Amino acid sequence: MRGGDRAQLSLFGGFALRIHAQKISLPMHARRVLAYLSLNKMVDKDCDRQVLAERLWMDSSPDRSRASLRTAIWRIRSAADDLILGDSERVALADSVRVDVHDFRRHAEQMLSDSATYEPPGLVPHLRSPADLLPGWDEDWLLLTREQLRLLRLHALEHTARRMCELGLYPQAIDVILCVVDEEPLRESAQAILIKAHLRAGNLADACRQYHRFRANLWDELGLRPSADLCRLVSPRTEHTTTASSH
Repeated sequence: MRGGDRAQLSLFGGFALRIHAQKISLPMHARRVLAYLSLNKMVDKDCDRQVLAERLWMDSSPDRSRASLRTAIWRIRSAADDLILGDSERVALADSVRVDVHDFRRHAEQMLSDSATYEPPGLVPHLRSPADLLPGWDEDWLLLTREQLRLLRLHALEHTARRMCELGLYPQAIDVILCVVDEEPLRESAQAILIKAHLRAGNLADACRQYHRFRANLWDELGLRPSADLCRLVSPRTEHTTTASSH
């Protein structure tokens, strides 16, 4: 059976391989090989077979790990003969396989771009609330990628909200940055964007409430105070309001 460009591999929310819209079942060892190769493809075009075998079967002898890899590759090619490519030394996921993590990264990089074709509102839904990467998989090689994707998402949403503010799209910017603040309430860079958006929209009360809520949470959780830059966003305005009201 040929996979071709109709093969889709999903890793967010759990492993799922579909070919021509039909779900394909694979044993766990074959799933691990496909998952590793798909994530590795974001940083390198292919992978050394020996490195792959040792990484996925760390507790096995070299001979046993290589044998396990050969069996896994045979099972994958039995399901679809062009999902993976390679020779006796190197192996790679075929370019024709569409992977949801690759789409996620591409959307995030587009959102971080300052090119003329930049359209933040249309890309936001792709990053608003993705599922966890391979939940339930206890693999050391997944830890770094999970953190990288999490931070990439936060940076992309922050950058998009900042750009929206520059375009005067304050309600949209607030909606986007609230996704970050809800997930990471102690992330000061996101709080600063939210407070600035409230201020530029003319909502001083909302800005002050957000600042004091963040200040209290930061102190309660970490025993820290907001930076001087964040304090200056609100304090001059509140002082001006207080002085005006006293007259």
